[in-house]
Amino acid sequence: MHNRSFSDYGMLILKGIAMGIANKIPGVSGGIVAVVTGFYKELIFSFQRLNFKAVYLLFRGRFRTFWQYINGAFLATLLLGVILSYFTLSLLLDVALNTYPYHVWAVFFGLVLASAILLYRDYNAWQTKTIVCALIGLAVGIGLSILSPSEQNSSLFYVFLCGVVSIVGMTLPGLSGSFLLILLGNYTFLLVDAVNGFGRWVVSPFFTTELASQDANYALIFGVFMAGSLVGISSLSALIHRIQQKANDELQVTLIGFVFGSLFILWPTNRVVELGTSMPEKSIFWIIFWGVIGLLIVFVLDYYERKK
Repeated sequence: MHNRSFSDYGMLILKGIAMGIANKIPGVSGGIVAVVTGFYKELIFSFQRLNFKAVYLLFRGRFRTFWQYINGAFLATLLLGVILSYFTLSLLLDVALNTYPYHVWAVFFGLVLASAILLYRDYNAWQTKTIVCALIGLAVGIGLSILSPSEQNSSLFYVFLCGVVSIVGMTLPGLSGSFLLILLGNYTFLLVDAVNGFGRWVVSPFFTTELASQDANYALIFGVFMAGSLVGISSLSALIHRIQQKANDELQVTLIGFVFGSLFILWPTNRVVELGTSMPEKSIFWIIFWGVIGLLIVFVLDYYERKK
């Protein structure tokens, strides 16, 4: 934990905004932003403090001790930045996915492909055991691609599960939580539709809206998703930390295989055709062009990370 000035907290909000953007873009891990901007260790430390002891302190009314124990000022400031980014970027994504679906999914494909390439580049301890783990990850990724687990599911239990799983991108650099939501089929539903619906529901007392009942349902969906994310933060961060300590090589190569195997799901013609959108003629050039843009975004982030 650190003693921060007012300007330090301002910078932390900006870092939270960057992390929120990264969490919402498939192929870019929020954990990478934490590493690049220098607060990853404090982030994991704070996440691990969201445990039963924290709950005990909270219910005993020891609010000051609870706040200090979980590093509350850090988490609250960071969360503010993440929320600000969610409710701005989601509006842009909503327009982009409806207007230029092939271009958007091409960027997403490039982002994930670049992440997979960098994961492979950064690992150099190949052995028989790690190769087997990589093949298992590859098989799982290909299996999910063949099964096409991409149908939207609005079940509250499933939404809660999506929240638990998606938080991995914040705790494990290199794996995108948004990418996992695509595999689970609820990326657009949760990170675009539900976020926008929740935002409209919040301002509904001040503005009349024709979608009031639908937005109230989206608010419930978003609340359940955030509850799942909180559970994921407190449970998965501790679990991943233990796995990294005991079997980090096996974890890394399994992720490499998994991400490569799952790329088929993201290919724009596979994604957009499923949504019932006809493919315009001669669009393959623009798919490749925007895919390269996605690649460059991740490579630039990696360049600045390596400079750190």
